[in-house]
Amino acid sequence: MAKYLKDRNESQENTIILSSGDMFQGTAFSNYYYGRPLVEIMNQVGFDVFTLGNHEFDWGIEKIAAYRDENPGNGEMDFPVLAANIVSKTTGESFPWAQPYRIVEVSGVRVGIIGLIDDYTINSISASRVADYEFLDEVDTIRTYAYQLNVDENCDLVVVSLHGYYASTNQAIANLAEEGEAYRVDALFNGHTHGNLAASVSRVGTDLPYSQVSGKTSSLIGKITLIYDKSTDEVLNYSVETIGDSAFSGTDSGIDSLINAYSSNNEFVTFISEPLAYTPTPISRNLILSTWGSSVIRDYAGVDFGMVNSGGFRLDMDSGTITMGDLVEWYPFDNSIKTCEMTGAQLTSFFEYIDSSGEDVVFDDGVTYSGGVLYKDGVAVGLATWYSVGAVDYIFDKTKYDFLDGRNIQTTDLLMRDLLAEDLRATVGNFSPANGTSFGNPS
Repeated sequence: MAKYLKDRNESQENTIILSSGDMFQGTAFSNYYYGRPLVEIMNQVGFDVFTLGNHEFDWGIEKIAAYRDENPGNGEMDFPVLAANIVSKTTGESFPWAQPYRIVEVSGVRVGIIGLIDDYTINSISASRVADYEFLDEVDTIRTYAYQLNVDENCDLVVVSLHGYYASTNQAIANLAEEGEAYRVDALFNGHTHGNLAASVSRVGTDLPYSQVSGKTSSLIGKITLIYDKSTDEVLNYSVETIGDSAFSGTDSGIDSLINAYSSNNEFVTFISEPLAYTPTPISRNLILSTWGSSVIRDYAGVDFGMVNSGGFRLDMDSGTITMGDLVEWYPFDNSIKTCEMTGAQLTSFFEYIDSSGEDVVFDDGVTYSGGVLYKDGVAVGLATWYSVGAVDYIFDKTKYDFLDGRNIQTTDLLMRDLLAEDLRATVGNFSPANGTSFGNPS
């Protein structure tokens, strides 16, 4: 894919390459180096802009900021980071190392690119990671900067790179043109929801084309082509498509060399190659897996109840030896464990809320519920009794949940993935999440 983009960029001067976020999370290769190899690959490809997504906050946004600190020793992006609607709650300003838009000139055509994140996506980030920031309404933000680009900056075209997708939002962006040509957006790239989208929104004049890729092999690059007439200052036509790996062929020697340098690093190889356990059958990403994760928190954090979100587990696992590299891709997030104490009444109410709402919180394997009563290991909880509770920070810090209403709230130095690795190492015989944890076995 990198070769495809690089070749396109070098052979066709009217090409702009952008990312709408979530570029660095998900593989052991990227996670181990906090995304630095991908930054260098993006530099070689010739990316024009990069828009922040929610997963850019997973390691702490300072990890991404370091790639724009003008210190080549820790790696540098040769392209700007866009974050038009992320502002400090204190100052109202965005990150000093980011900007709301970039203007790229191709063949004498000025193209303004606005980059921003859906305001609701803040709920997909651990609250502690964004406690000091506010995500402004995306449509209002686009309205402001579209005017600035169309009028003040004399841009011929305006493109939006939005980390998020709702059909209603895309419609609202298209409808900005009804407020006047000064607010028109000519193309839109979506992200976040992993949809395979290549469509348009109807409106007066030329429709608004938009694209998003799923990340599956058949949907890896979104491509929008605009046919623009400079003499009349209008988009005459457009095409939109998603491109899969069947369009790719060969590799680029420079990018191959870069990847090899990182992937052959002895410390990296040792880390990802560590065998943790063995499974004779594939393991699906399902409720049993999440229940095992919650039980791991309960046992290794030493609490009465453990909870995790099933969304933290990202992939199915193949049969065979489970390595640390597999685990990182299986559970890629650096979530810490937080603890508190909650009464039996609070826990019962919380369980009922989760059960009725369908919210993504999974309890450990010792928890059952029947006839309005919550049970721990078959024993009804005492409604006035205080119990210790542990959960990953991603769900713990959400104000819509009840953890923050508990007492004695603590942030531990335990990381979820480390606990999962410890339990896998302690497995005797074959690993199966349905068997519960291996706590107490010598690892």
